[in-house]
Amino acid sequence: MAETFSTPHLNRRHYSRYPCAGGVEILQNGGRWGWGRVNDISLSGCYIEIVQLLPVGSVVQLRLTIANILLEIASQVVSNDPGIGMGMKFIAPSQDQEVTLTHIVTSIASAKSLSSQQNDHPPASTAPAQITREAAPDILVKVIKHVNEKGLLTRQDLIDIVRGIK
Repeated sequence: MAETFSTPHLNRRHYSRYPCAGGVEILQNGGRWGWGRVNDISLSGCYIEIVQLLPVGSVVQLRLTIANILLEIASQVVSNDPGIGMGMKFIAPSQDQEVTLTHIVTSIASAKSLSSQQNDHPPASTAPAQITREAAPDILVKVIKHVNEKGLLTRQDLIDIVRGIK
């Protein structure tokens, strides 16, 4: 019988990630490759919600607009979630880019801190949202309605729809 080894889960992230709402233009080989939404950011990378994915390892230029701040930065695709989005790692940011990135993250963290101090509601459940066979048709109708109205469905929108929040 083969011997198996288990290793403890290692968190590879060096910086905290912050939920955000922003837009991103993705440039590759000097031209626009696509558009997406940024739903979290850290000092070392971000997560882009986009249906069409680039292969892991692809290097692109991002034009992020978050908290009304524009940041242009080279990035590499480090993870893919088919139909959802891709994780990006910032590549060798200049000092000016680091200052802008720090300003974005600080603005988001400050707003989040202020919001949590003013919010008396308990935090949302982190349990996975479950779709039952009976609820699926109603959820699909809500998803289609949301996409037709907003033109985009984020991961959080889908979770809210499944949980009955939207």
